Amino acid sequence: MDGAARDIFVISDLHIGDGGARDNFESGKKTPELRAFLDHVGSEGGELFLLGDIFELWQMNLSLLLVKRRALLDQLAALRLIYVPGNHDVDLLHFIDTDFLHHPFFACMRAPFVRELGGRRFRFCHGHESDPFNAGDDPGYGRMLSIFAGLWEDQNGSPILTSGESVEDVLEQFGDSMLTIWNRALATMSQRGAMRDGSDARPGSALTPAQSPGRLGEHVVGVRAELERGDHEVAVLGHTHKAGRIGDWYFNSGSWAGPINSFLRISPDGHVRYLEWKDGRAVERAMPAVLAPAEPGRAPKPAKNPVAAARSAVKTLFPRPTRPERSRWILIAQGLLAISVGAGALTISVGHGASAGWRLLVSAFAAYALIDGALSLLGATREPPVRRLLSLVRGVASVLLGLLVLRRGYVVEIFVILVGLSAFIAGALRVATAVVLKGMVESRWLLAAGAGSMIASLVLLAMPASAVLLKLGLAGYLCYYGAGELLAGIFGQRSPRAAGSRALA
Repeated sequence: MDGAARDIFVISDLHIGDGGARDNFESGKKTPELRAFLDHVGSEGGELFLLGDIFELWQMNLSLLLVKRRALLDQLAALRLIYVPGNHDVDLLHFIDTDFLHHPFFACMRAPFVRELGGRRFRFCHGHESDPFNAGDDPGYGRMLSIFAGLWEDQNGSPILTSGESVEDVLEQFGDSMLTIWNRALATMSQRGAMRDGSDARPGSALTPAQSPGRLGEHVVGVRAELERGDHEVAVLGHTHKAGRIGDWYFNSGSWAGPINSFLRISPDGHVRYLEWKDGRAVERAMPAVLAPAEPGRAPKPAKNPVAAARSAVKTLFPRPTRPERSRWILIAQGLLAISVGAGALTISVGHGASAGWRLLVSAFAAYALIDGALSLLGATREPPVRRLLSLVRGVASVLLGLLVLRRGYVVEIFVILVGLSAFIAGALRVATAVVLKGMVESRWLLAAGAGSMIASLVLLAMPASAVLLKLGLAGYLCYYGAGELLAGIFGQRSPRAAGSRALA
């Protein structure tokens, strides 16, 4: 069988990750489908060509990804295959023909190559090689965008936003709009354009065609220019995530990163077929056209207003919070109260402990503690058991603190101790609440506010008995703590996975 001609199965742009929040491949539950496809290739006696971007190394840790995907690498290595790295897995390029990576899969890595099929020379590559903005080894704008998107995906818990759009698509829209506005401003000021050397100033020009579909035409021009050099007659590639053909010289295998798992099957006589892997079997389809011909008489689509595009992206990334529940209104009120008292404290002139300014500062803090405690008690009335207990403890402690400060807190030394202890207790309760509310967006803000409050308490207790220093420390603590509670209240939407466990909170 080894000496016989084989059909070639071509796939590309899988963007396999490490199984974490950034892994689009895993979020699409593609691993079982891919493994079934590999079994199919083996049963057909085919040769497998992996044409780049098999691994998503722009967002993933290389060693972690490979360790997590060991079983898949073993299955791949059992096939007869060739692996050509793309721009997203270009970090593996310089391992070709070295012994650094000992797994047998990596012995199959090759640079772009030409093979004769049916009397014609086919060049197999990823496709970024003819793209001047993505051909190099160094990270460019597209890679930087993916890195930033990865951080966002970690916070979101998924590559997909609640709107159904991908994080990277929305960030690309926002970044492209911002840079377009900036370049237009420079062009207006210089009267000569944003780039005086005549180069392309559009931010989208530094993206891949998959990130910026408007660049597809430029990609095709680059591929055609490579073909006209004469060392091959047919280009087989990926890179754009858009499967299909152009005439009889361009064939694109598409991608497995979206809803369709597309691949090409090329017979030894050079006949190219387009198929999709669906529900555990190969389904042949008509070969799509990569570039649809322009419709006569139709004007080109106008460019989207960059300001409107940026505004739309921001609304998608920061959806307007749903109407707060009662507990969130309480958090918002407590946050605003703390910020108001903290900012107001900065306007009070304090001297020695007996001054009118000092008494006003102490009284303001006592009033804050009483009102904050009352709000906590009010919010506890309709809470589930555990949250009710935490709110009651916090409310009672704040009310007692306010009464104690009014009675004993006008001496600087005593006030320092009371404020320090109260900050530590309040912070510890917020940290406990954040643990109880794990799985809610607000828990992260509460954890930050609580941990910061505990640290602030230690700073306040370590301060010398100075009214001026204490005023500044108290103001800073209240503003920080209030900002944390305010953010927890505003962005305290429950995540989908937490909604089902609401009663346990």
